[in-house]
Amino acid sequence: MFIEQSVGRRRVVRLLFVLVGVVPCVLLATAAWWRRSAGHVAALERAAAAHLGVPVSIDGVAHPRPGVLRLSRVVVGRAAADAFLEVADVEIEESPEEIRVSVPRVEVAPGAVRLLRDLAAEWIARPARFRQSWVIDVGEVGWALGAAAGIEPAGGWHAECVAAQGSRAVRVRREPACGEEIRVLSRDGRLEAEGRVADGLPAAIAASLLDGAAGAWGEAIGPRAVVRGEIAAVRSPDGWAGTFTGTVDGVIPGGAEAWWRRRIDADARLAFAPLRFAANRLDRCDVELSARGGTVAQELLDALVGSLGCRPGPAYRALDGDAVRRFDTLGCRLLLDEAGLRIEPLAAGRGLVSYQGMSLVEGPTSTLPPARLAWFLAPAGRPAVPASPESAWLISVLPGGGARAGF
Repeated sequence: MFIEQSVGRRRVVRLLFVLVGVVPCVLLATAAWWRRSAGHVAALERAAAAHLGVPVSIDGVAHPRPGVLRLSRVVVGRAAADAFLEVADVEIEESPEEIRVSVPRVEVAPGAVRLLRDLAAEWIARPARFRQSWVIDVGEVGWALGAAAGIEPAGGWHAECVAAQGSRAVRVRREPACGEEIRVLSRDGRLEAEGRVADGLPAAIAASLLDGAAGAWGEAIGPRAVVRGEIAAVRSPDGWAGTFTGTVDGVIPGGAEAWWRRRIDADARLAFAPLRFAANRLDRCDVELSARGGTVAQELLDALVGSLGCRPGPAYRALDGDAVRRFDTLGCRLLLDEAGLRIEPLAAGRGLVSYQGMSLVEGPTSTLPPARLAWFLAPAGRPAVPASPESAWLISVLPGGGARAGF
């Protein structure tokens, strides 16, 4: 009897050892293997793609602590369409209320900004799909702008996507906090946006935040152009309305691509005070254009006279017939509204473009139709309308008639 009881106890002990010791170890080993397997990475890619609505690829996954994922070389979006963001390292912590993302460094191109803009718009527009708040911290942001690689790094950025009392908002601010931020708030069927940039944002990056053909202007004015200023806008059923006050420096530098390179080589500044728009169209634009020293093509001077009604100055033609002319100062004020386009010199009695005290071109004496501005910006040798995506978009938003486009 005692032998039978001893055998029974040994069987119970062995069974308990298997259940309590061996089985958990096997399960842990299986889980560890699965978390490092290609199948686990593929499952995470599918889940992320389904949540964001764009393709996602991940090279590696680690689990440093419960509820935290550490991912390596993550690509979000479609590289073939130039709308993607690549991050070398990212840490994600998820809870029922929010998703926190930490990125040490990322290089951002205009295509990546368009992708992030669209994802933020989806988060605002689809609360049933995106129930959690997002908090994103990036240690350092660099601008991937090719020829404009000399632009200083942007420092760190902090982004929040939050919901409260029936409204949803996205806020992006520069770190350490310096008052520079962009806010977008959705409430009562309206979209309210405001932003302030003091240290400078590349024009190509700023333009990527705009819809449609409006974004093409960021590259058209030069790869080293930098925007500073403040914007406030509201989107209602009638479209966007708001104001922009600020400057754009580094306009049309010598390294600019396409047609501007053939017409002007200068480091110019645009100063808006202010630019107003309503119902997706320009309402009033008061801007000063200035540059000191550079060269200008004779064909551009001819376009000023032929398209914008400017008057030839005493030095309008070079005695030796040079196709490229030097200038000391370039300066004009453009006033654009429903009354038309008015062009004035920055200083009374001076020309719009001057060299050694002599005027190459002087301002027009009358108000011009707004469409003349698009004619002037048309590339040489092409029909005036529509000459390019930039000028076609400009015609659509100039004060007066025309098709509605959007900002």
